[in-house]
Amino acid sequence: MKNIDLHDGIDSTLMILHNRLKVQPNHPGIELVKNYGNLPQVECYAGQLNQVFMNIIANANAIDALEDCQNGAAYSRENIRNPQIQINTARSGSQVQIRIADNGPGMPESVKQRLFDPFFTTKPVGKGTGLGLSISYQIVVDKHGGQMQCFSTPGQGTEFVIDIPIKQS
Repeated sequence: MKNIDLHDGIDSTLMILHNRLKVQPNHPGIELVKNYGNLPQVECYAGQLNQVFMNIIANANAIDALEDCQNGAAYSRENIRNPQIQINTARSGSQVQIRIADNGPGMPESVKQRLFDPFFTTKPVGKGTGLGLSISYQIVVDKHGGQMQCFSTPGQGTEFVIDIPIKQS
C-alpha cells in the first residue's frame, strides 16, 4: 500500500485504452469527458485500483457497451450517435469518489442485480469470464474498505460510483 494520485492511475488506464476510444472504421470515436476534482494522495493498492478502472471503463461499462450499441446489441433501442464516457472525481470528507458514466444502452434490472456475481456475464461464450466486476467489487470493498455501486436505466446509460477512504485504518 502506498500514497498515490488516483488521476495518474485513471489516466494511465485511459492511455492503454486510447485505441478503443478513437474513431474506427466500424464505429465513431468515443468522447471522453474528464472532470477531475482536487484530490489528495490516496493510500491504496495502486495496481489493484487500476485494474478496477480498466474493468469498468473497458469491459463492464463504457467501451464495450457503447461498441455493442453501435453494432445493434440486444437491449439498445437505437444506436448512440455521440458515444461518451464521463469520469468525475471529488473528495467527500475522508473519502474520494470516482464516477464513471456512459450514455450507452443501460441495462435492465435483471442484469444490474447480478452484476457483481462471480461468473455472471452478458457477453457471448469466449468473450468474457464474468469475473471483472466481481473482482473489482472485492478490491474496492474488501481490500480498500470502500463502496462500489452501479446505477443504470435502459436507454439512458450506466454509472459506476466508487468511494475509497483516503487513509486506510
